[in-house]
Amino acid sequence: MTDTAQRLASPADARADDYDVVIVGSGYGGAITAARLGVANATGRAGLRIAVLERGAEHPTGTFPESQESVLAQIHSPLNPLGIFQIDRNKSVDVIRASGLGGTSLMNFNVAIVPDREVFQASWPRPFRELVESAPAGIGDLTTYFDRAARMLGANRFAEGENLARLGVFEAIAKNAGAEVVPLSITVEKQDRVTRYGVQRHACPMHGGDGTGDNSFSKNTLMTNYLPMARHYGVELFTCVEIERVEPGDDGRWRLIGVRRSGPGGRTATPVTLTARRVVLSAGSLGTNGILLRSRDAGLGLSRRLGKNFSGNGDNFGIAYNTDMRTDTQAWATGDGPPRSELRCGPSITVAMRFGADQSDLRKRFTVEDLSLPRALVDVFRVGLMGLAAAKYPDTKPARINRWRRDITFNVDGAMNHSLGFLIMVHDNSDGELVLRRDGSVGIDWPGAPTERMYGDVDEVLKPAVEAIGGTYIRNPWWANTMFGNHLLTAHPMGGAATSDNVDGGVVDHAGRVFTPDGGTYDGLYVVDGSVIPRAIGVNPFLTISMFAERAADELRAELGLPAYDPEREADDH
Repeated sequence: MTDTAQRLASPADARADDYDVVIVGSGYGGAITAARLGVANATGRAGLRIAVLERGAEHPTGTFPESQESVLAQIHSPLNPLGIFQIDRNKSVDVIRASGLGGTSLMNFNVAIVPDREVFQASWPRPFRELVESAPAGIGDLTTYFDRAARMLGANRFAEGENLARLGVFEAIAKNAGAEVVPLSITVEKQDRVTRYGVQRHACPMHGGDGTGDNSFSKNTLMTNYLPMARHYGVELFTCVEIERVEPGDDGRWRLIGVRRSGPGGRTATPVTLTARRVVLSAGSLGTNGILLRSRDAGLGLSRRLGKNFSGNGDNFGIAYNTDMRTDTQAWATGDGPPRSELRCGPSITVAMRFGADQSDLRKRFTVEDLSLPRALVDVFRVGLMGLAAAKYPDTKPARINRWRRDITFNVDGAMNHSLGFLIMVHDNSDGELVLRRDGSVGIDWPGAPTERMYGDVDEVLKPAVEAIGGTYIRNPWWANTMFGNHLLTAHPMGGAATSDNVDGGVVDHAGRVFTPDGGTYDGLYVVDGSVIPRAIGVNPFLTISMFAERAADELRAELGLPAYDPEREADDH
């Protein structure tokens, strides 16, 4: 029997003109808010009408692209506004993000990790600092919200007990670098099951297909947990609705102005206006800041800090190329038959090295994770790295040259299958600024971003560690290509609407309530997504965003007079 994915989106013609709560965006902030308000609304029989508006389309499991051609067909552009993959080009920092029901969870690398204690003691509002300082070590009572999200997302220490070639390679590199390997909690299934909301899950087939969307029913995206929960409890989910700005109405409600996309590729844009008593902006850092910046231009008073404190979370990449150890990181597609018996890639990321834990200066700490690419990107990197190695890293060792030559085609004995990628995260200075361009889109102003010294410090640690196992260390290939320029590439854009104790320090308070210019907060306007994070956190951010959303949902439930969190009903989807 063929597995079928559950569709969650409501028909476009079912959308009303007025709601009690509208949530803009369906990433971690939006999905968690929708699920928690939905169950509380149903439990308390409050009768609230709640809707989620997602600018992208719905992509059920089984429909994600797994080839170069199909990925190119899903690149977001003015001619393809419903494409899943969006690359925002800027002067110094490029951003890759996802568009679709479930947001970035559709294509991320699943790492559920808690930042260091010191992250919250620097720049976060007092309520967060107090929760952390409630314990002599760790993150204190903030653990409640991290654990709540991790359990619902199905995070587990996947690498434990698994025999993956990549783990041995990573451990060898870590030993040479003087670091210990830490198994990561990731949101990938290790067993077959059906959730309480009827969503089919399967154990990971070790194919490494996470980064372009998973067709194996093993990746726990928001489409498999929080969003089915929200739908089950009556939240309406609408796709292809893009909100441009918000404005206060005369009756204490908010107006949301935007467009509904339809027709071939979503190129037909029909104006849409809705009203709601409460609006939660969860459109991601660039999306939410764009809405707020356009709203400010239309007259909405906001903090002078809007757009500031932008961070790429110190994202960087590197490659241990053509080592003397086989890695089996050439991912395969679910439609590929033969490679399955020879390759056990595993999920995209499984383990990490943490550096500088004893350093009081966060900017001396960094995280390095193993990284494999999905099948759709393997061929372009295989051929591209062949050219890069020939031009910049010529070799004379016969074994290495032979592996390099074999990579003219996809194979298991070539240089690519003896290579391992690195996702690197440092604590950048979080000094970027999001600005509004003339066409109404959002750009990043951050001239010094790619030249920060810490990126070179990481290279100095990894280069000899890779060379010790016979490999070539290739620093960020995005930088090595003159087509892209000396740009950073981040998949973790954060900030711009930072959470703070007051309007002079940020845009929203500790619960995501938007500050008015005089220091109060607007009645019924909130931000709950990566925009609120006030500085780089040095690790993958989605669990921190989820923590903030879980806590903000508790606050909003209380404001609405809804029942508090009920672990028996809400703890997970089992």
